[in-house]
Amino acid sequence: MFDNLTKSISNVFSKIHGKKVLTDKDITDSLLTIKEALLSADVSLEAANKFLEEATNRAIGKEKIEGVEPANQFIADVHDTLVNMIGEGESGLKLEPVEKTTITLLFGLQGSGKTTTTAKLAKYYKDKRRVMMVGLDVHRPAAMEQLAVLAREVGVPYHIDTKEKKAYKILKKALAIAKKEQYNMILVDTAGRLEIDEDMMMELRRVVNSADVTEKLLVVDSTAGQSVYDVAKSFQSNIGINGVILTKFDSGVRGGAALSLKYATGSPVKFVGVGEHIDDIDVFDAKRVAGQILGMGDIVKLVEKARAAISEKEAKEMLQKVIENNFDYNDFLKQIEATAKMGGITKMTSMIPGMANIDTELLSREEEKFKKYKAIIQSMTKKERLALFPLNNSRKMRISKGSGQSVYDVNQLIKQFTMMKNMMGSTKKMDKLAKSLEGMGMSIDDLNKLM
Repeated sequence: MFDNLTKSISNVFSKIHGKKVLTDKDITDSLLTIKEALLSADVSLEAANKFLEEATNRAIGKEKIEGVEPANQFIADVHDTLVNMIGEGESGLKLEPVEKTTITLLFGLQGSGKTTTTAKLAKYYKDKRRVMMVGLDVHRPAAMEQLAVLAREVGVPYHIDTKEKKAYKILKKALAIAKKEQYNMILVDTAGRLEIDEDMMMELRRVVNSADVTEKLLVVDSTAGQSVYDVAKSFQSNIGINGVILTKFDSGVRGGAALSLKYATGSPVKFVGVGEHIDDIDVFDAKRVAGQILGMGDIVKLVEKARAAISEKEAKEMLQKVIENNFDYNDFLKQIEATAKMGGITKMTSMIPGMANIDTELLSREEEKFKKYKAIIQSMTKKERLALFPLNNSRKMRISKGSGQSVYDVNQLIKQFTMMKNMMGSTKKMDKLAKSLEGMGMSIDDLNKLM
């Protein structure tokens, strides 16, 4: 999400790397440039100034740590300041003891993604609690129907009432049902508006006063820009906010406004929506997000995605084929499909440390190339996919015609496949990789999923 911000900050760090001493001027100039980058990314002026003040206090006059490069010490100070600005550690919903009922209220402007987020949270918590979804949008019956559809998709009970015009009455009835059926987590989707008005706030206050709400969460569209500050402050002063959920956190826009919400409201970011699917929601981890912004990547997230894309059994089977040098086009196709499941090459690369400044156009071309390779492999016969014999010109032409790709693309696939197979054939290289990966908290199985 923070591509431009990451590139700007990475450029700052590259200028000071290798210096044996960082002067106060070096630090001040670097921090001022980072502040400008934050402002360009839509971070609020107040938050950017606070960042500058805290980072300056951390970095200037600090005793040098023996054996640590000055630039790395400075980067650590910037990282810690950024973490403090956007949140601390991991967050998540506050849960009551299982014998009590957790009531989580979601509110925000229309189109912020409240209903979908309610369903994502239901999916996330359904194995930990007996979850029930409740729809309170008395102004848009279609929103209630959407909640019902999503609840059925997730596999949790729900309560809506398209005839009742008092939102707090719907909630009271839902709580009575929950008590009878022993549901101990109620996720409440409230009505949104195109803009904040007094009627909206009055309705929300009635809802809040009608139940013992555990948490009140503001759902915010990460792409909304600096308008989110006024929205957040209005909800904070009228209703009170215990936390924030950011939707569309995977988008390519500036997104800095979202980083300022903790500063603006005093409330932590709890979750982030990272895609359109019902599983695309992550607990917000300020340290990992700060690491991504500073170009440190997110290798933990990369491994998590790899484990979700390929089962342990598949990974072990593929690893065995690699060791035995039996890697074939079927395996190559599985890796292409797994890469797509993980969000594609561009998203994967953004999680790898030190890759912040890589050419995005180059990555896009690689994405297109793999789409072509997938079509080509799918046009091969079963025997051809086993890679037991070279493909002659007539076979290449047939595959080209069947896949809709050029013979040149077919040859490029064969060339890349051959290079991969030769590289994987060396067990000595695999042993060296296994040892180096241990220090990163990864196994060779994890690497195999990423290849």
